[in-house]
Amino acid sequence: MGSKHTGLSRLGTAFLLLCGLSGSSTAEMIQPRKLVDAHTAGILAKGQYDIECRFYEAGDSTLGAGITFGFDIGVTNRLTLGLSYGGEGLVGRGNRVRPHSLPGWLVKYRLIEERVHFPGLTIGYDHQGHGGLTDTARFDYKGYIFKSPGFFLALSKNYLLFNALQLGLHGMCSYSMEQIRTVKWPDFIAGIDLGLNEELSLVFEYDFAFNNLDAHPGKPPLYARPSDGYLNAGLRWAFSPNFYIELDVRDLLERRTTSDGRRIGWNREIKLAYFAQF
Repeated sequence: MGSKHTGLSRLGTAFLLLCGLSGSSTAEMIQPRKLVDAHTAGILAKGQYDIECRFYEAGDSTLGAGITFGFDIGVTNRLTLGLSYGGEGLVGRGNRVRPHSLPGWLVKYRLIEERVHFPGLTIGYDHQGHGGLTDTARFDYKGYIFKSPGFFLALSKNYLLFNALQLGLHGMCSYSMEQIRTVKWPDFIAGIDLGLNEELSLVFEYDFAFNNLDAHPGKPPLYARPSDGYLNAGLRWAFSPNFYIELDVRDLLERRTTSDGRRIGWNREIKLAYFAQF
């Protein structure tokens, strides 16, 4: 009888130790507001703002690199608003500039705060796409190569591993307004962020690309299969409390194609961001 109680006691101790190593500690978390393209449940607090500059490859290879400037502000502790604008051909080779047709704008509202056993939840609308502009000759629609999310819902849950590593689990369901006449399905992105220390963090996400059409000439259009989605990754270096630099790579598996079936390849982007409070 005594040995049975001893065994149960050891089992309980091991369980408590395991919980201590991987338990949620949301009060100590610094949650990112985005991974690469996917929104998380993170928002800016009231009075906080950030200024962001993205340098990326143009969608048209005859143009120079593109730049997008963005500004987000926390209006309340639950509501974040943002505005962005840019164009392609602003840096590097090329003799013309192709500006974005419309500014990108963001409305993001946190419905539910994160709890120990429940994720945080935000809803919103984001009109800013990525990866450069498309053209109807190569993509059968005008917009962004990696479409803007449109209406979205994001879930996030954070954990502290071994009292050192921050792990965030994220999921986003979105309904883009791009190519809306022919593509009716919502999209889904799942991802993680891993804080290695107070400066460096890694982000990974998988875009299932449900809102893209397979591009196979001579065949009827089919919605993209999960295996044809886009794997994105990023490395973020916050070398001061108010400034960070990030290197993102989209479509590591090279699944994105033009309407004639040609693969686009990796899409690289450098992001500079400044964070402060009024």
